[in-house]
This record gives sequence, C-alpha cells and structure tokens, in this order.
Amino acid sequence: KDPQVTVAVVEYRSQRIFVMGELRRPGTYPVTGAMSLLEALALAGSTTATSADHLLILRSANASGPLLPGQDPSAEVSRVDLKALENGTSPEIALRDGDTVFVPRAPTVFVFGQIRNPGEYPIGDGTTVRQALSLAGGVTEYGATNRIKIVRLVNGQEREFKVKLHDPVRPGDTIVLPQRFI
Repeated sequence: KDPQVTVAVVEYRSQRIFVMGELRRPGTYPVTGAMSLLEALALAGSTTATSADHLLILRSANASGPLLPGQDPSAEVSRVDLKALENGTSPEIALRDGDTVFVPRAPTVFVFGQIRNPGEYPIGDGTTVRQALSLAGGVTEYGATNRIKIVRLVNGQEREFKVKLHDPVRPGDTIVLPQRFI
C-alpha cells in the first residue's frame, strides 16, 4: 500500500572521460561521481617507458569524443607535470564528463654505430651527447668519441654536424659513433 523505494546511483554510465597516449591501458572510462586525475591514471595503468614528463588535460564544450592537442582551438588545455603529480606537489585535479587526458610520447634520439645498444631513446630538455650515449649502454671499445657526428633534419634536408660529448641533442637527431682507427 505505501511502498518505500530507495534509489542509489552506483555508476554514471552516461558520463565518460578519455585517457589516451603513452599508458598501459588507454581507453574510455565512465566517470564515477567525482573522479580525480590520479584515479583516471590508475584506471589506465602506469605510463610507458616512452612517455613524456607531462600530460595534457583537454576540455571542450563542443567535444563529443576524445580530443587530440590542437584539434579544437577553443579547447581549454592544462599541462600537468607528471613528477609533481607523482611527488604529491601538484594540486589535485577533478575531471569532468568529456575531458581527455593525453600523455604524449617523449621526444627521442637515435644512437647508431659503435655503441653497446644502438636504438631509439627518449630524451629530456638539455640532454647531451654523452647522456644519450649512456642511455644506449655506452661506447664499445672500438668507438671513436673524438669523431662523433649528428645527422639532423634542417629545413627538410639531412645535414651532418661534428659534435663534442657536452653538446646538446635535439629530438629526432641521429647520433653516429664511428669506429676508431686501430
């Protein structure tokens, strides 16, 4: 005769966020009440070894799906330092329906020649030739550190530059370590 009904919202399926980029499990996640940036990153897994040192939160009133940086000029873009977030020195950020969290790929250099582990390596601002060689496992006993060259794209053309160990590298550089004369 006088029924009493209680309704509790356990999960909001109509609201969602997009977590994209260099993460273990990128995807679309439902917003469950008040969701923080840390909770969203926990859902998407940790960042990969190739992730940049920051992430972007893109927020737009017009978005009906995930946003990429530069896609919507009217989007509000917030940059968050991952180290500050990890250390707890970044303020907590609440996410809203339609937000996109984007973790970009770190800039990289290629290391080639008389090096222990040739390949592509992520770099940060101010990375030197010496640091890039260290990332690649160091120079072999046959490497000529006095004749290192960088192949760099300048105005669409490949150019070679002779460099020293303390010189900075740029994203996209190829460091070539030749064999020494025996």
